[in-house]
Amino acid sequence: MNVCIIGAGRMGKAHAGRLARIEGVRIAGVCDVVPENARALAEATGARAYTDPEEMFGRERPDAVWICSPANRHSEHVRLSLKYKVPFFLEKPVAVDLEEARAVRDEVAGSGVVHSVGYMSRYLDVVEKLRELLGDQTLAMVHIRVFWTIPVVDSIKSKETAGGQVVDQATHFVDLARYLVDEIGTVYSRRIRGLFPEEPLYTGDDASATVFTFRNGVVGNLICTYALFPEITEEYPFQMLFVCKRRLVEYTAGRKVRVVSPEGTQEFTSSQDGFEIEDRTFLEAVRTGDASGIRSDYEDAFRTLEVTLAANRSMETGEVVELR
Repeated sequence: MNVCIIGAGRMGKAHAGRLARIEGVRIAGVCDVVPENARALAEATGARAYTDPEEMFGRERPDAVWICSPANRHSEHVRLSLKYKVPFFLEKPVAVDLEEARAVRDEVAGSGVVHSVGYMSRYLDVVEKLRELLGDQTLAMVHIRVFWTIPVVDSIKSKETAGGQVVDQATHFVDLARYLVDEIGTVYSRRIRGLFPEEPLYTGDDASATVFTFRNGVVGNLICTYALFPEITEEYPFQMLFVCKRRLVEYTAGRKVRVVSPEGTQEFTSSQDGFEIEDRTFLEAVRTGDASGIRSDYEDAFRTLEVTLAANRSMETGEVVELR
């Protein structure tokens, strides 16, 4: 199977590394607007380098494409995939503009093109265990913590390009909240900015606090910051806490689930690679035409984007945003 990659940055490299381990897959082309980036990843994978994705599609005729470009160019590249009827794997978030994403969602829905969106946590065994544990619980609250540092990638430093921390990074946990609890009905968010005047490319929020309500009545909150440093996650890893009736279920991103109750403590760990699982699942769907194993398509990922962009809107207006 010949595949191509659009975007030779961090995520393009991450998927290229996994694809190289999958038997029967050949990376035929790599495209990036920065020629040296395209050449470097192409040389590392034995592919041809391009700066124009349409030229790459026309020449390589790929069986599938991985779209790992900056989020503000995702719609352009999805539409190109639809034009050539090429199955696509799209990194999250699907876009940074809601109305644009809504239009693309409708185009994708009508195309019949096999596709997947990169919410890799949905494929992990530890998340399936979490879903099982929460299934029979009376849930009261969800608390999410995402502590990090100013992104090293320039395009992600820009909120205009990447959407900001809630849209770009915390999106994984908003998505899991939807996957594990229910759809979110209201969003209210506040923020602080201006701590880093020495960072001219950085236009994101230094910290934000978001409160949301699920349609089933459960309440939740999300606290995010880019004001710290990567090593902080050793002491304060990305986490979700699910407060149930006389039971606390704690999810540490991608690694473990811990249950604390009057009966004692249980712990479940994982060493799975979510990136590789989602890539293999997508390739199997392309090969067979059966997309039932894909756990996040454009329609579903669009609903996650609605929530995260609602948080951004609330930060701007100070109002509670109600979702349809």
